[in-house]
Amino acid sequence: MTAAPGSLGAGFSLGERAQARQIRAYYHRVLPFLEQELADRGDADLWTWAAGTPPGCRVLELGAGTGRATAFLARAAGRVVALDLAPELIAVARRRLGAAANVALLVADMREVALRARFDRVVAVDDPFVHLTRDEDRACAFMTAARHLAPDGRFLLDAAWLSPEQRRAAALPEGLTLERSGRGALAVREVWRCDAETRVCSACFEYRLRDRPVERASFAARLWSTDELEARGRAAGLRIAHLWGDYDRRPWNRETSPRLIAELRPRDSARDIDRLL
Repeated sequence: MTAAPGSLGAGFSLGERAQARQIRAYYHRVLPFLEQELADRGDADLWTWAAGTPPGCRVLELGAGTGRATAFLARAAGRVVALDLAPELIAVARRRLGAAANVALLVADMREVALRARFDRVVAVDDPFVHLTRDEDRACAFMTAARHLAPDGRFLLDAAWLSPEQRRAAALPEGLTLERSGRGALAVREVWRCDAETRVCSACFEYRLRDRPVERASFAARLWSTDELEARGRAAGLRIAHLWGDYDRRPWNRETSPRLIAELRPRDSARDIDRLL
């Protein structure tokens, strides 16, 4: 799989390049703990299901990270092209998936990459969009997903989301604190401080092993709203087909769902045409 000339960042401004460096620096710091942190996320069945149809399904994964979910996609897909901004993460993914003949791994920026192919599925696992706080960056990345979809393809976004109650807590000076366990002795403490209007946040992650702090790293984040999802989809020629509240594809509920997973399809897909006949 090849990228179109100039698709790996040549046209980016100094500010955009600085943002890319900040994202890479964050993942450099947390990389030793990512595997343990995400090992029990519980999303394997969702991504295997997503790549299971049509037969020989072609999948593009945006923000592949260490290839954790790429392996789930590769179980069912005919072909997976997975990309990430961080070379360190792709290096781990290559070690994990080196024997998988149906997987290609690329270092590329999803705001700009242009591949000479269309895909039955485009997926964004663990929301790589969360790092894109500016409207123009999110619009570019959303357009990347849309222009790589086959006419009847689907884009699945595992969106960064806090419930209304959590967002209210995150808007307070002390912020919202979330604690969870990873594999083995790892514990993760997250502190989110968010602007209620813009949904732009400061997210600080602290990693502890046997109750001893071993790393702390922060990044600027932006959460999704359903209004923004609809607007981004409309601008990119997509429509929301489903909103799910967890990885088991239960219906999404604004007040109670722990997650927001969106499936979007091209507006002129076969289902839309059938509806008009």
